[in-house]
Amino acid sequence: MRDLTRRTFLGSGCALLLAACSSRTARSAPRDALEPTPNIPDEDDLPPVPAQACAADPTARNIEGPFYKKGAPHRSVLVDPNDDGQRIRITGTLQSTKCVPIGGAMIDVWQANAAGDYDLEGFRFRGALTTDAKGRYDLRTIIPGRYLNGDRYRPAHIHIKVKAKGFAVLTTQLYFAGDPYNDGDPFIDASLVMQHTAERDIRRARFDFVLPA
Repeated sequence: MRDLTRRTFLGSGCALLLAACSSRTARSAPRDALEPTPNIPDEDDLPPVPAQACAADPTARNIEGPFYKKGAPHRSVLVDPNDDGQRIRITGTLQSTKCVPIGGAMIDVWQANAAGDYDLEGFRFRGALTTDAKGRYDLRTIIPGRYLNGDRYRPAHIHIKVKAKGFAVLTTQLYFAGDPYNDGDPFIDASLVMQHTAERDIRRARFDFVLPA
């Protein structure tokens, strides 16, 4: 299986399409310059973000990046027992700005592995989840590794694409509180940063997606 890091893709001279239709290039870096999967602190042991009874604002959009692939397998567990990386379980709901749960929607997920690599030939760390009748989802994965974007690392992030009948597609990213690379990242939105806590040998986080009705 061949993995490709974002820095390799950008270093090869390919264009990175952003939401604003701009391009950004990054210098290639040796593999030993990659940082391992981040060991992010407990953020003063704050509990996961509580469920919102009703959210007035839709979830912020964020860049798609160059590594989205259609056809990800339908699964909620993206990590195998032998995979490196800090395990994390992310749960939450999908609802409209009218406070109606959205069931039967697809949440397409893709991310880098612990070394900051994306799988472009297969579907490692890629999956498609379906929300239940109450709009709930449950994702098991790892906190992804960071990779260089230009002369600095991007913070750990998970790509999300939400597809629900009757709604515009939402493309966004989820970030992790406490990551030292959050500050100064050109793409991050504060509303997409998840609090997270330790629970035995995994971390827990919650994020509720909201689509404009």
